[in-house]
Amino acid sequence: MKKGRGFTLIEVTIATIIIGIGILPVLSMFMTGTKFVERGELYLMASIAAQNLLDLARSDEFIWEKIPNKVSVPGSGAYAQFKLPEGFVKKYGAKALISVEQAAGHSVVGTGVNETNLLHISVEINWKEKEQEKKLRLETYKAILNSVTVKTSTKM
Repeated sequence: MKKGRGFTLIEVTIATIIIGIGILPVLSMFMTGTKFVERGELYLMASIAAQNLLDLARSDEFIWEKIPNKVSVPGSGAYAQFKLPEGFVKKYGAKALISVEQAAGHSVVGTGVNETNLLHISVEINWKEKEQEKKLRLETYKAILNSVTVKTSTKM
């Protein structure tokens, strides 16, 4: 009797197991990579939202209105212009706090007098990702450099 040239069931099973063992780490890497991409997307969304809020907060109309000033977002009323992306708020419960205050620890050079034309502006965004609290904070300063531009707001 002539023996066939095919593979036996045992050989096919062993080959399948070896290929399966080789594929598992690759699949695991793809799953981990996907999680990192999703997480990066959230941080990118939060930083873009924070930068937009920071840019709005730097406007003279808002910044010189009341010092110190804290605004919660989402909010309503006088500060309805400050908004977070709707999907970010709904899906992750995102909230932001904008703070404007005199910059602490800064003085007029050579006098020691506190600098009143330097403001510290910060935006802090909080959200929940898989029941974990996440936070992103951006900060900047705004200075009025000469007396001609001091109190440029129409509300002053």
